[in-house]
Amino acid sequence: MPSIYQPRRPRASPLWQLVHHGWDEFLANYESKHRNDLGPLHHAATTTVESFLRCGDLASGFTRLQCPECGHERLLAFTCKGRHFCPSCHQRRVRSTSDWIATAVCHEVPHRQFVFTIPKVLRGIFRKRRQLLAHLFHTATETLRDAFRTRLDLPDGKLGAIAAVHTFGDYLIFHPHLHVLAADGLFTPDGRFHCMPAEDLAPAIELFRHRFLHALREAKLISPGKLADMLSWKHSGFHIHDGGEKTVAAHDSAGRKRLAEYLLRHPFSLQKITWNASTQTVIYRSKRHHTTKRNFEIFKAPDFIAAALLHLPPKGQQTVRYYGTYSNKTRGQTPLIPDRIIRLPKPEPLPEKPPPAQILLIPAPPKQSARDMRPLWRDLILQVWGGDPLQCTCCKGTMKPVRKVIRREEIEFFLRLHGLWEGIVTLPRPPPPPFDIHTMEPIEPPWQAIKEWIPDEEPDLDWFNCPRNPSNPDSDGFDQRPTWEPEEIQLDDGSTLVLEST
Repeated sequence: MPSIYQPRRPRASPLWQLVHHGWDEFLANYESKHRNDLGPLHHAATTTVESFLRCGDLASGFTRLQCPECGHERLLAFTCKGRHFCPSCHQRRVRSTSDWIATAVCHEVPHRQFVFTIPKVLRGIFRKRRQLLAHLFHTATETLRDAFRTRLDLPDGKLGAIAAVHTFGDYLIFHPHLHVLAADGLFTPDGRFHCMPAEDLAPAIELFRHRFLHALREAKLISPGKLADMLSWKHSGFHIHDGGEKTVAAHDSAGRKRLAEYLLRHPFSLQKITWNASTQTVIYRSKRHHTTKRNFEIFKAPDFIAAALLHLPPKGQQTVRYYGTYSNKTRGQTPLIPDRIIRLPKPEPLPEKPPPAQILLIPAPPKQSARDMRPLWRDLILQVWGGDPLQCTCCKGTMKPVRKVIRREEIEFFLRLHGLWEGIVTLPRPPPPPFDIHTMEPIEPPWQAIKEWIPDEEPDLDWFNCPRNPSNPDSDGFDQRPTWEPEEIQLDDGSTLVLEST
């Protein structure tokens, strides 16, 4: 039996709590405490955080949904649609993009994930100049392509890869590295795919090391003495991790989607955050750190905001790039002629590491844009919760949008009418989805974990009525003129509330 969808309560989130309590102090002390690490505070960063504070909050506006059969109403809050800071909106983009990568970009050949890391002494170069991370993209993908070509003796072979840069490590430290989802072999112009055999990556690591250091030297980012010094190190600090001996089989679309989701994941985990309202501190849990010898880190709220904004990419920066056969140019060209393609029957499950072989290329994935494949909000809720968010809870009909409500007087009227004006901030967080996403089997919610995330203190209920920037009466972009009044609403016992649009 499908469950009933329950909207999230953003104000009960530990991330919302710490940002709400620490944002003003962060702005007040930015120049003295955080400018050295983050550089100038850009308008895009402040807009992202302010939008997050309103994301999913009914007090910031909503769409009225009404059942045409029985007149039952539901309020649907607006979202910020931001990435890299709002966990909910970022995860929505991760699910839609990863599905597009797994089905419309990647070919049905074995795939593997490679992780390229650089020594700690070089990471500070990219802290305030993120555009220089293009050197990491180019040298890593060229190294992987040339290593494959040399091992397979295919000078014209094309790599199929998707690369995503991550700037975050454990405890939100600045740790730029590159994740590459690549076909485990090369594509040739004759329509064949050549699998890579088991190979030691030590030569590829040395090639990556020399190319990256010389690229930095050509850009005049390191001195000749520093270049010679780093080339003489026995332990260089450069590394390529290939995920061990495990590869994703050719027909394992779910495996490719899982790797793509890891490439696009959020910089920090909401489940690792604990907000202590009494001490105004944040406890962030992760793996045991080799230096501190503990599995947690304690932040003040402004310091945690600064650490999170450090991984917010500049506006317009491409954090995901496509190379070789998976590049936008190649995918836009005319696909292979159907009568020249040999369709192979679905093979038996491959071993963890297939032997060196040549696989005839099956037809390329159908041309579909990411926008066309982007699932709707309703489809994502159906996938995760197993319940239709537009289904009326009274008569099981399909609810329709009536109109958007963004004026403060209307917002307060409807929230008080539905009993949500003050109750929305006191309710605990909703439990996790009651169904497993893949098997759709019922799962038991971790009630003890839910109790631990409930805030220790109640938020300030009067925050609804306090504008974030009193000097600007229209700081949130809402019409605040006190001229709106409900149109002759009469409430009788058992009657249905009907409001005419104005």
